[in-house]
Amino acid sequence: MTTDIKPVTNMDFNATKEELKQFLRDQEQFKDFDYEGSNMNVLLDVLSYNTFYNSYYYNMAISEMFLDSASQRNSVISHAKELNYLPRSRRSAISKVNIVVTYPNYDSNYFNIPKDTPLIGRCGNRTYTFLTDKAHSAVRNPNNPSQYIVNGVEVFEGRIITEFLSIGNSIISNDGIDTRSLELKVNGIDWLFKTDIYGLKSNDKVFFLQPENDGKYSVQFGKNSFGIEPTITDVIQAKYRLSSGAAANGVTSLTLGAFGGASSIDITVVEQSGGGVDSETIESIRTFAPKALQIQERAITTRDYETLLRTRFPNIQAISVYGGDEVDPPQFGKVIISVDVVGGEGVADYEIANFKRYLRDKTPLTIETIFVSAKYMFVDTTVNVVYDPNLTSKSASQIRAEVQQAVIDYQNANLNDFKKTYRQSNLAASIDRLETSIMSSDIVAKPIIEYIPDLGISASPSFSFETQLLKPYPYDEDNGFVGFKPAVSSTKFTVDNTRVSARDDGNGNIMLVISGAEGDNVFKPSVGTIDYTTGIVRLIDVNITQFDGTAIQFTASSVAKDIKPPKDRIIVIRGSDIKVNVTPVESTQYVN
Repeated sequence: MTTDIKPVTNMDFNATKEELKQFLRDQEQFKDFDYEGSNMNVLLDVLSYNTFYNSYYYNMAISEMFLDSASQRNSVISHAKELNYLPRSRRSAISKVNIVVTYPNYDSNYFNIPKDTPLIGRCGNRTYTFLTDKAHSAVRNPNNPSQYIVNGVEVFEGRIITEFLSIGNSIISNDGIDTRSLELKVNGIDWLFKTDIYGLKSNDKVFFLQPENDGKYSVQFGKNSFGIEPTITDVIQAKYRLSSGAAANGVTSLTLGAFGGASSIDITVVEQSGGGVDSETIESIRTFAPKALQIQERAITTRDYETLLRTRFPNIQAISVYGGDEVDPPQFGKVIISVDVVGGEGVADYEIANFKRYLRDKTPLTIETIFVSAKYMFVDTTVNVVYDPNLTSKSASQIRAEVQQAVIDYQNANLNDFKKTYRQSNLAASIDRLETSIMSSDIVAKPIIEYIPDLGISASPSFSFETQLLKPYPYDEDNGFVGFKPAVSSTKFTVDNTRVSARDDGNGNIMLVISGAEGDNVFKPSVGTIDYTTGIVRLIDVNITQFDGTAIQFTASSVAKDIKPPKDRIIVIRGSDIKVNVTPVESTQYVN
């Protein structure tokens, strides 16, 4: 009689059933049995189902034991707790408003707008409440004594909830809390929220937050070692803002109910609501929890800065951190942080203030952090497509639209962040795959840097294309500009009451050129320099009084087809910078 049990190699139901049949066939007493008979077949089904379900259960149970393989949110939260990682809660959308209160016969130079004053806004068919996070003083308008004005008031979406906790049950009941708004009082005294235990004493009035199941949080105390532990008789009051998260983004108008005695209240939305996000996703927790353990709430390396800021501020879309020694001129002892946030270009001043406040006690004392709004490097993209009309029913205009969309899709999937390189071969491959009728495609891409000058002020700006440029032959007055192809050229602007554009001369100088009906002429032979090897352009004491469009565009011709941006710039391909030329194939071309 054979009693050897084969190793389990397959968890499939049918495969398990066949292995059970084979095991029974190997036994003398069941050797010639009819295993398709109804009774035995039912028993084998039961055994196979039992084996399958047990295998599935144990596989899932074991998977939930590890952060990398866990799929249940509560399991991931449990692992994050072990790593001392606090998953991000919902974040309230933020808007900025100017408020004008008309209050006749009010005998004061100031009018107080209390903390948690509600403003009502709509987004789609839903209504949202926005609250002031602190008290504001509106100042009397000197031109109209009945008006009181306060500008730049930040308001946060949500509604205020107050609940009482105890040492025995310190779990906050709502999972939609914005933890940034949490205020805790013990016996009427404010306690301070801390994220770590550094420098804490046993008598400090502090509390901590800990993630719990079902997206909730609990309040924790220092056990009389790292802060006072309240007693069972103490009254613990939690006050916080219940947020709608990302749903409240995009509110463009707000209204404020009447104050007693005020005849009218006018609200002007300076910045539409944005920055609202939902609770941190499982994948985000899985990514950042181990990194948070590595940095231990301290910013030492550039990766530390990036991880801390991305974890704390989920509205950060792109971030680049580099040392002051890497810029020109060097700024030793400084860390420079370029940031771009969701829903806008660059970052607002109040957001930069929040970033600095957060990093204040997490950086070395001798290091100064400098935040700068993200800059952009645009790409002038010309695509020349040759197609065979006999291989497609699509018109040239349809193919042109598809190619343009392919360029935009490439931009969305591969760029839009720091340290992302434009790879021309990848873009060309995606275009060639669009349509079988496309016989060839040729792409000409040129980097663009925009410069917005302070009008009427002499300035010496510099910027770098960070790549080798195509050096032209030196400009010669006798030959003029016919056939001359500069490495860098600009859009038009006004200097000394003269409308000019900038070009290099092939000798390392930037000159100003006048364009007229009879051709182009040099207005000033040298107003700056260009380094063809590094792509650095410098203007010297240029006083610009006017320019076309929203910025002066400097377009370069680079040696490399791929475009790698400077560390402080993000590559963007705008729809307005895409030109697509579609040409039918000549009958003599591409003969097989």
